[in-house]
Amino acid sequence: MYRCAYCGKEIREGERPDYSATRGLVHYECDLKYYQDQVPPSMANKVVSGLTWLDDLARIVGRDNIKTTYLDRAYYFQDHCSDFIDIEHGYAPDVVALPGSEEEVSKIVKLAAREKIPITPRGAGTGFVGGAVAIKGGILIDLTRMNKLVNIDASNYRVTAEAGANLLAIEDKLNKNGLTFGFDPGSGPVVSIGGAVSTDQIGGDGWYSTMGSMRQRVMSLRAVLPDGTIVSTGRELDRPSSTVNLTHLFIGAEGVFGIVTQVTVRVFPMPEAMDMCIVVFDSFYQAVKVTMDMVRLGLWPSIHHTVDVVKVEQPATKSEVSSFGMLILGFSGPKEVVAAQRERALAICVSNGGVDAGKQAVDDFWERHHEAFPVNLPGNQVYGMESVTLPLDKIVPVYDEWHSVADRYGMKWHGGGFNVSPTQLWVMYAFENSESGVKTKTAAMEEMLRVATQAGGTISAVHGIGIVKKKYYPLEFDESLLMLMRRLKKTVDPDNIMNPGKAVYD
Repeated sequence: MYRCAYCGKEIREGERPDYSATRGLVHYECDLKYYQDQVPPSMANKVVSGLTWLDDLARIVGRDNIKTTYLDRAYYFQDHCSDFIDIEHGYAPDVVALPGSEEEVSKIVKLAAREKIPITPRGAGTGFVGGAVAIKGGILIDLTRMNKLVNIDASNYRVTAEAGANLLAIEDKLNKNGLTFGFDPGSGPVVSIGGAVSTDQIGGDGWYSTMGSMRQRVMSLRAVLPDGTIVSTGRELDRPSSTVNLTHLFIGAEGVFGIVTQVTVRVFPMPEAMDMCIVVFDSFYQAVKVTMDMVRLGLWPSIHHTVDVVKVEQPATKSEVSSFGMLILGFSGPKEVVAAQRERALAICVSNGGVDAGKQAVDDFWERHHEAFPVNLPGNQVYGMESVTLPLDKIVPVYDEWHSVADRYGMKWHGGGFNVSPTQLWVMYAFENSESGVKTKTAAMEEMLRVATQAGGTISAVHGIGIVKKKYYPLEFDESLLMLMRRLKKTVDPDNIMNPGKAVYD
């Protein structure tokens, strides 16, 4: 059961949840009201003038499915990124359109191509890097009305859904058919499948998380190109097409090559047995050693998080911060395999000083794992998060250096951890929700990303580049690769109308 961080009421089945960058998991209606309450009365009914194509847009989606007033557009000025301290620091689309079908998306894009209007595709807006905000104005296309589950093909272990369908809603229907995504990100109650594909999301709390990110799961997809053409990227098979795999062109691309409208993803049978244990250690480094021992042994739990749990008292001084290590281990499959894996994993943990935290700790984990972030930090603070992919042997050195960077910039360290499939390092810290706080956080982030890339890592693991990390792409990509990617963008989108100003393409 989850409670809205605004109203305190339970978020019930059938009610639409949302995430607030400052509050955590909330009702969509409460979050909408929050943004609308920030709008000065004098601005509420303001609309962008000179939109000669507005009537054409209304004929495509219906007048009720476009938002033109400042009040109605305010919710879309930001995504989940905590850099947006208020709506004045967001980006206003000229108009928001909510299409109900792939055909309507195609017609919108043809209109935009004709008029050279910038387009920003948006799923549920759970991104951390400003990838779904309209920094060039134009039309923001909200895909949440396109939320149908098109087909469950149980015989061939695949599911097809529209881009706006929520991941956990799909999971619920799969479970009733004896199937599972096995893919469960922290943003699961809110995130759309199209958004997960467009950022190549991972689902580390799913019972088949070792099968990889969305890139390893998508079998085919449908997309609307920047000229309005609708394309399918191939047959729904577990091997790419006979030639170039164009499905991957759209995965992790943040909507710059087109708008994903429908996705077919591989699914799996519900495991016969599922078990979890949480093991605590005196230090993070003990937990790290156990993880490395498991990797060398070839023991790959279905769920595997290595965590530095930091306890921060408020106001925090260094003497008031303590931490301990933790392993979150999930096992799934035939019951004999699950029992054997759990026994072997716990033996390794105990021999290295680990203590099984028991059933209550597991129950607490499942109760909290979709809350994204704790809420209501004191002192006008918000959370920041960095997440990169690294070589396994660089995890600890980079983690330690990142901790030092945060300390130098006076940010409160809230711990972090890593996964091994893929090798993703993540950390959390708190900073002041103000312009000066964001500047401090940005300077620290730049140092962190430089450390990560010098160690052979990426600048982002699961959230994309968007606008927040756009400045730092030369740290990861050499000039010849950048030129190739930009040539692809220019070929597919010659007028640069599709999510302009994002990632590495401008």
